[in-house]
Amino acid sequence: MSDCSKETTDKLKDKAINIIFDLITNIPESIYVSSMDADSRVKLITQRASFKAATVSTTLSIPAGFTGILTAIPDIAAIWRIQAQLVADIAATYGKIALLTREAMVWCLFRHSAAQLLRDVAVRTGSRVVVQKLSTTALKKVIEKIGLKISSTFLSKSLLRAIPAIGAIGNGAYAYYDTTEVGKTAAAYFKALADQEKTDSEEGAEKA
Repeated sequence: MSDCSKETTDKLKDKAINIIFDLITNIPESIYVSSMDADSRVKLITQRASFKAATVSTTLSIPAGFTGILTAIPDIAAIWRIQAQLVADIAATYGKIALLTREAMVWCLFRHSAAQLLRDVAVRTGSRVVVQKLSTTALKKVIEKIGLKISSTFLSKSLLRAIPAIGAIGNGAYAYYDTTEVGKTAAAYFKALADQEKTDSEEGAEKA
């Protein structure tokens, strides 16, 4: 890697880390409430968010050169904000917005793209995923690893993104896929929490 590429990757990493940390420490509110038909509503919410993310991504234009790549990060943050709102809306739809922690947000946003880096965030117990509470220092270390992975991947794809037509189509398609995957992860996580609460409630009623 050239000195210029390394410097750019470092700057991208720092920007990505700052944006991600801001996203997870400022959990968005949701207009949704617990629903009797949560699964169907979540599918609709995810589809809408995916189309929105694709539209935003398709309109992004990245000037040629490393400077242009750096200026694109704030625009990509707009897609992450759409995804963070999607996670909050799904949590609210399953009646579990109170359990949307910083760690849960990180898990839902990046599990599909950086699973190996999230081993300290969540563990699987049977069929359920349990998100663990981390110290701020530990969480920052996880985010730093994610930021490095994102910046390296983003830089490696910069040539394709710099081609207006192909880049726009590719960006839009990936944003749709990426947001859909975030929705799937969030739906599986919060549905499992809701189902567990229902099971615990039924068992408690039987014992009573």
